[in-house]
Amino acid sequence: MKLNEFLKPNNVEFSKSDKKIYEVILKHPAHVQLITIQKLATDAQTSVASVQRYCKKLGYTGFKEFKFQLKNYLLQQLNFDKNNSSYLSNYLKVANSFKNIEEDKISNLAEALVSSNHNYIIGVYYSSMPAKQLAMGMQDLNKVSFYTDNYVNASHWVGLIEEEDAFVVFSVSGNDPYIKKYISEPLSKLSKTYLITFNPDTKLSKYFKNCIVLPGKAFANSSAIDPQSLFSLFVEMVINHITSY
Repeated sequence: MKLNEFLKPNNVEFSKSDKKIYEVILKHPAHVQLITIQKLATDAQTSVASVQRYCKKLGYTGFKEFKFQLKNYLLQQLNFDKNNSSYLSNYLKVANSFKNIEEDKISNLAEALVSSNHNYIIGVYYSSMPAKQLAMGMQDLNKVSFYTDNYVNASHWVGLIEEEDAFVVFSVSGNDPYIKKYISEPLSKLSKTYLITFNPDTKLSKYFKNCIVLPGKAFANSSAIDPQSLFSLFVEMVINHITSY
């Protein structure tokens, strides 16, 4: 909610006095905590009774409760802005660190996707979008590519997979137990297998010939949702590498 909406709800009809009080508070909201009702009335060129009526129109018992609620509102907005600013700064810092990903790892994955007969790509939950993005990107480049967002479906690929195919799995945590259960067999038969994760200590790397660890583990672990946009950024880097050949 914006400050003007807090001070003047859409369902409230304002008088001329109300509008004067509203304009004074809107201009210097933080100052309201430091002044008396008499001072506010004077600054708004109205009366103490008018200020009280204004506060009651907003649903408060009087000026004292209004001041308390306004203070809480301003504190909430301050915390919201700080949190979002901090989140965005951390996100941009992680995104900028992607330039430090070893070029040969991107080249190796790009070459595998281009030279394979078929590409099989998995991403579960929030990791599903970048997996689908990679599959669609390769399809646009006329490479037969399959995508799924669960390991049960992936287990049905076993009879289709050939030695020259590429297999790519996106996993934020790198701790997915279903990899061993459902796809360890096809992974053992292929040379072009890739795990893309944020976890440098993943134990799943033993099932893959290649493991690409993206920067930003701490950010990924503290994010409210899996940071699929960072995976998507990496996918864009890979596709861009292929198209720049």
